[in-house]
Amino acid sequence: MQGTTISISIALALAACGPDPRDHGNGGGDGGSGSGDGGQNGDCAEAAEFVYTIDQFTNQLSRFDPATKTFMDLGALSCPTSGGATPFSMSVDRNTVAWVLYNSGELFRVDILNALACTKTTWNSPNNLKVFGMGFSTDQAGGSTEALYIGGGRDQMQTSYTLARVDTTTMTATPIGMQPALPEMTGTGNAELWGFFPDASMPRVVQFDKSLGTVIQTYPQPTLAGTMTGYAFAHWGGDFWVFLLKNGEPATTVYQVSGATGAIVGTTPTSGRTIVGAGVSTCAPTVIF
Repeated sequence: MQGTTISISIALALAACGPDPRDHGNGGGDGGSGSGDGGQNGDCAEAAEFVYTIDQFTNQLSRFDPATKTFMDLGALSCPTSGGATPFSMSVDRNTVAWVLYNSGELFRVDILNALACTKTTWNSPNNLKVFGMGFSTDQAGGSTEALYIGGGRDQMQTSYTLARVDTTTMTATPIGMQPALPEMTGTGNAELWGFFPDASMPRVVQFDKSLGTVIQTYPQPTLAGTMTGYAFAHWGGDFWVFLLKNGEPATTVYQVSGATGAIVGTTPTSGRTIVGAGVSTCAPTVIF
């Protein structure tokens, strides 16, 4: 998300506990198609288990592997936006399709596994939801059905913002609550919905009640205080990943926030990246052991 005003390789042997069983053999989860049936039968392509990021200025879509803290650039998007629009936010669904919002209010579906093909949706900013953060969350813990949740409004200068659940078939939004700031959002395969609120003095990671839109848990992040140029947010492996660029900094820094305590447990600098969207599907692991 735009503000208002590298790589490190680590050899790890990891076991990932995700929300449901996955078939990486011949059962439809082999990563061969971005339009597979992963959202219907619980099988997920391996590619759906990573975090994806979008750069505000280069339109570069990249894959971020939290296990090794490395980026792999996939290519620059060439979605047919109007008026020189730039990326604003992003989420990823279980079929490895990125939902990319531009600051013009245009929302595109980008097939990550099929040449980054862009398809413009019929989204027309219902309920004045033109700019927003977003994240998919499963309907129940360990389930294979999910919904897209967003939080936003007409612009970034408002005093309150709408949280809503989106029907991605009809492109309609059902409001569920209000918040005083504009969040970036991420969901999990455990049916949770979380957000990051940037702030000059009191930034925070919060958990939302998906029925009421209220905050039910807060992790203050004083280390992240300051004026933001760009920010994004994702959940992976039981932790939260804040992609943050403050005024005066040369590039985005990735902060790993413990999902258990809210403490910052690691940082990863980047080079030349202005990340404004980070999408992760509900296929991503919820625990690493």
